[in-house]
Parts: sequence; C-alpha cells; structure tokens
Amino acid sequence: MRFPELYIWLIFVSSLDIMLTWVILRDGGSEVNPVARLVIDAWGLNGAILFKFGLILFVIIACEVISRARPHVARLLIWFGVLISSFPPVWSVTLLALYGGGEV
Repeated sequence: MRFPELYIWLIFVSSLDIMLTWVILRDGGSEVNPVARLVIDAWGLNGAILFKFGLILFVIIACEVISRARPHVARLLIWFGVLISSFPPVWSVTLLALYGGGEV
C-alpha cells in the first residue's frame, strides 16, 4: 500500500460521517445529500454504511492503481478525498452543537 496513513484518515472521517448521520437522523434530522438520501430510503442505515465503504474501497483501489504510474497524482487524489470527506462530519458537529440535530 502506497498511502496507508492517508487511507486511515479517509476511513476515519468517513466513519465519523456515518456515525454523525445516524445521530442526526435519530434525532429527527434529515439527509441533504440526494444520493445518500436515496440509499438510506431504499436500504436504511446499513445500506448507507455499505455504500460509503464501497466508495472508500473504490478510492483506495484507484489510488493504488494510479500510484504505479503517477504517484504524485495518486497522493493528490487521496488528500482530496480526505479533505472532501472531512466536510460532512464538520458540518454535522456544527449542527449538533447549534441545534442538537438538523440536516446532514
């Protein structure tokens, strides 16, 4: 594995996203991501977990494949993935702090 420390961060922030989504949905909030909302409506939170970790697996495999020919591009991709995946947990914590729930 080329970037194990960054993969751990991706898994960590994505796990936070799932956990905080569950808390907000449990407290009466709603999912604002239309794709995630469709997955949750169709398959529940377990489906959302499988979907989220399927996406993580796709990103990790893509980074590993790309890194063989373009390691710099792969490193940028995983950093971008970690950065983008960090926004929903930050937003969720903000909502929970301000309202005790709300939209994810």
